[in-house]
Amino acid sequence: MKKKYWIPVFVLVLLFSCKKLEKPNFSLVGDLYAKNIVGLPLDFQNGKENLEYSWYMASNPAGEWSQLPGIWTNEIVLLTSYVGNYIKCEITYNELGSDKKVTASVGSSDPVVNKGNANTDWFKDAGYGVMVHYLKEAIVPEGGSEEWNKTVDSFNVDKFASQVNEAGAGFVMFTLGQNSGYYCSPNKAYDKAVGTEAGELCSKRDLPMDLIKALKKYKIPLILYLPSNPPINNKNVSEKLRYAFQKDSATSQFNQPILENMIEEWSLRYGDGVKGWWFDGLYSWNDIRSTRMNMSLKHNISTHTLAAKAGNKNSIVTYNSGFGKIHGNTPYDDYTSGEKSTIDEYPSSRWAEDGIQWFLFTYLGEKWGGHGQQFITDSLVDKAVNIVNNEGVLCLEVVTDSKAEILPGHFDQIKAVGEKLREHK
Repeated sequence: MKKKYWIPVFVLVLLFSCKKLEKPNFSLVGDLYAKNIVGLPLDFQNGKENLEYSWYMASNPAGEWSQLPGIWTNEIVLLTSYVGNYIKCEITYNELGSDKKVTASVGSSDPVVNKGNANTDWFKDAGYGVMVHYLKEAIVPEGGSEEWNKTVDSFNVDKFASQVNEAGAGFVMFTLGQNSGYYCSPNKAYDKAVGTEAGELCSKRDLPMDLIKALKKYKIPLILYLPSNPPINNKNVSEKLRYAFQKDSATSQFNQPILENMIEEWSLRYGDGVKGWWFDGLYSWNDIRSTRMNMSLKHNISTHTLAAKAGNKNSIVTYNSGFGKIHGNTPYDDYTSGEKSTIDEYPSSRWAEDGIQWFLFTYLGEKWGGHGQQFITDSLVDKAVNIVNNEGVLCLEVVTDSKAEILPGHFDQIKAVGEKLREHK
């Protein structure tokens, strides 16, 4: 387990009260490395009400501080643009039972430094993994809750984990849900927002939790997949979440916090059993990216990222920009989304950009969810070796049946990739 360090801090307290109050004894917690999370200790809120947070940075702690827009939370993700700067959080609150406002600030005694992104070390070492689109519309398009629950119940996590291990894959990416409004895991925040009972749209079985346990036997990490927007193909859900039906569009300050509540609930439940998140659909053309990157809004890319990392602060996230050349899509990315229709690009180094691990994600079939095979196996193996030997990461989508059996042609190919990579290691 990585050793945790307390960062030395200076504390500046400003009191707006006639009554002299004790100087609060607290400091920031977390390593001052770009891509890490720094925040206030968990017990800071005790005895305080109406807390408000603002974050600032300065090149010198005695110099001028500039406010970081859109950061309203008790934690902050340290971006690479903060490197070389000192960080400060200003907190305003009422002492319990008092109407007098107190303002305090706490900042770092050292600047933020760039050490790459240690949270992605395991990912780079894994080299390659597999992905499954386990979605109602793909597996059981007809029927409703009963059919979906039976399908989810039939997924044999032990069989699947055994196959993944046999193939030598270093991680698994798995869908929680996508556009149908159905998810393979319970979620109270979603049920409440949509007005459904447990088991209606969210499965009764917690499939990701069972998958975490099965993969843990082989020390294989799990990454979860979600769209960056609410489901678009369920009319009732679209109406309840006030989102455009059958059309990708920007989220609002009504449905964005609902998404964050859903993500945070899953993240807290799974803890360090989930090592990463892959968020689809953060495109420029549909305004989702521009809205999420609007830091004048209370709910934005920062609050979305913190929701995903709530249960595991070292988990990695990416936001998909769509097909195209591999690059970072947001300052909050830990790795590239890397969506490709084939393998036609290779890393020149581990980092696609500062602190962003190079990653490519494509399908083995003739399309996403396709049962055919787009690659000749020998060619696929050579491409995989090229990526991994240059410290990139590769993810291959495989297709399974409802019970978790990977298609024989896909299974043969990922085994061939795994065998060759083991030889090179």
